[in-house]
Amino acid sequence: MKRFALVAVCVMCFAAGAGVHALVAQSNKLTYNAEDIKAKTPKDAAKTLLDGAMQLAEDGSWERIAVGRAWYLGGDKAKGQTIFDLVTTGKKVKGSDWFRLARVYEEAGEWDKAKTAFDKAIALDSGDDSGMIEYGALANIHKDRAKAEELFAQAMKKNPRDIWNWANAGGSYLGVRPQ
Repeated sequence: MKRFALVAVCVMCFAAGAGVHALVAQSNKLTYNAEDIKAKTPKDAAKTLLDGAMQLAEDGSWERIAVGRAWYLGGDKAKGQTIFDLVTTGKKVKGSDWFRLARVYEEAGEWDKAKTAFDKAIALDSGDDSGMIEYGALANIHKDRAKAEELFAQAMKKNPRDIWNWANAGGSYLGVRPQ
């Protein structure tokens, strides 16, 4: 009798799992159609793919930032910024989210916005020495040597033997962007 009960419970769990899987698959009818994409203008193809990416991103902050980055750097800054704002006004925003946004703004040539985002990132994650080095290196490249050296000192105090910190800080004095 115990064996029968165990088998019955296993079958019920399997059936429930299969039902949930079917519901999820049914509700997520996202499909990629190469021929459909080929027939669209580049802008319409981008919209189709980025809308799909947004669906797949669900509530993932880095994923949504990646979609926003494509819009922002691709010419629709308003749409990208809207996505960024949704991430940064959420309850779960982290320093790493602000670092990713700072990189987008810096890549877009908007150093003032990048600095603000980097400052928020450091405030939320003051233990991130590699983030401090990255911010410092970019500050150095953007001719803010005092800020760069302040950040380098903080980061090196936290992790004085990290080769990447040394290489990225040093390279910034030669105009080399951190990697």
